[in-house]
Amino acid sequence: MAKLQANILFVCTGNICRSPFAHAFFTKLVNQKRLRGIAVESVGLLALPGNSATYMAQRVAEEFGVDLAEHKAKSVSKELVAWSSLILVMEKSHEDTLLTDFPEAEGKTQLIRHFARFGSKRRGIADPYGLKYDAYRFCFLDIEDAVLGLIDFLSEP
Repeated sequence: MAKLQANILFVCTGNICRSPFAHAFFTKLVNQKRLRGIAVESVGLLALPGNSATYMAQRVAEEFGVDLAEHKAKSVSKELVAWSSLILVMEKSHEDTLLTDFPEAEGKTQLIRHFARFGSKRRGIADPYGLKYDAYRFCFLDIEDAVLGLIDFLSEP
């Protein structure tokens, strides 16, 4: 059992599709692997606080054994940025916005795909909002790969 100290913040646009899935899937794996000392949150840069995850996000997340039914969107804040030891964004534009609004995030912010096991580590994860099932499924498979890579990284001695 690994003993770590990490406060991880997943960031997307509205905190209703990508970052909630990353948060919930990551939490599931942390619990399965019995990793300790890891805390996790998710936020949106343009979130409407209190919004639930989209219906399609909830539906696809269920396929991965993740329940987003109780998720409520929240906005990024100075406090959460300060709390974070690692901030993982879905797109380069998220990183740019975050660093403009919160310069203190410099040095601890990167694309979630930095941890991907397959494909480019430099590309973003496309936003499925408003699209059909296949777009959500592809998005979540992309996040799954990155989160599994992150778990591997955190599990290393």
